[in-house]
Amino acid sequence: MALSFEGIDFTLPGENMGRFDGGRQREAELEAYQVLWNLWRSSPRTVANDDNWESACSMLQTYYTVAKARGDSEVCAMRIRYLEISEPLPRLADFVDAPSYCRLPDAPLQLAQACNEYRLARQRHPQRERQRLKELETTKALYEAVKAAEARARAAEIARRREWQRSRWPKGVVLESEIYNFDSVSAQVDLKNAKIESQVQALADLLRNGLQNPMEVSESDLTASYRAGDPAGIAAYVESVLMAMPLPRCINPKAAVEYSLDSRRLVVEYELPKVDVVPTAKSYRYVKSRETVVETVRPASKIKGLYASTIAQLALLSLAAILELDSERHIDVVVFNGVVDTLDPHSGQPIRPCLIAVRVTRDTFAEIKLEDVDPSACLKDLSASLSRNPTKFVPVRPLLE
Repeated sequence: MALSFEGIDFTLPGENMGRFDGGRQREAELEAYQVLWNLWRSSPRTVANDDNWESACSMLQTYYTVAKARGDSEVCAMRIRYLEISEPLPRLADFVDAPSYCRLPDAPLQLAQACNEYRLARQRHPQRERQRLKELETTKALYEAVKAAEARARAAEIARRREWQRSRWPKGVVLESEIYNFDSVSAQVDLKNAKIESQVQALADLLRNGLQNPMEVSESDLTASYRAGDPAGIAAYVESVLMAMPLPRCINPKAAVEYSLDSRRLVVEYELPKVDVVPTAKSYRYVKSRETVVETVRPASKIKGLYASTIAQLALLSLAAILELDSERHIDVVVFNGVVDTLDPHSGQPIRPCLIAVRVTRDTFAEIKLEDVDPSACLKDLSASLSRNPTKFVPVRPLLE
């Protein structure tokens, strides 16, 4: 039924009572009652919106207050969620109670009062919405600030925890970032031991892995100067080959190369890794009762043996790569001097001792089955000069041709 306010005077009693008398007054009362009745019947249809708004107001005042939001980003997020619920636009039906027929004479007064409250609510609604939106924007800014503060607090706590964990390790032990960032000391120890074992295995199998994963050189990698037999081009090509050999990450190859066109001889000065490429620790274990990490030291003899084997394997792998990838067969002889940049343990001065020196021809090297050799024994058979104690940097005379 369409609502009609035609002919109804919404003034309060006493303002214009002279118009209502006799049957006319009764008619006006009935009409006002009918309007109230229809308004009241229409109000439940939109009660869900009102309930959402009232629930949001209750939650904001009880649980998700400004004070609580300042200290907790989750509370702040919930406050934003409820502030995003807009206040329903006031309806006249909102201000109408169920009319009683026994109070029929009061109907005009009730309707006038409802209309007056409705008008006031409509006037106030825009301002209330502006206040809500302003509070919403303020709370969003607060949310970002609280999140940033919580992130800083978490970062500080993590840093404090990580430093405590770091203090459990022996002095001088370097923890890579992936180990440092573990949440427990025992997990750090497990990963550190796994990395040590992996590095030791990679050094022990350096030659085998290099032979099983040979470098691939495409036609585009062969420069015009290399193809033409230009000494500088050949030297540059061999340097690129040596730099690209498949090696463990703990080894960073460097080489200086010279080529003699007349003798078809290549001279290589290869920078070997320092002795610290071999982990000095055999393993670590976490003693929970003392909250301390204990180191098991690798015996000096094991360090010496693995380091000597590593540099010998590097020499053989370098020779194999040079001769194998010389597709134009410019090189007949290779002279290899393996040096190490380090400090003299006695004087502290920089030194560059040669630890391996070997000269080999293409034909001689082609007869060797590298997959089955002992690296040091193989080099000795090639009349190589090997340091008797490479961990102490005892030098040999480099081959200069």
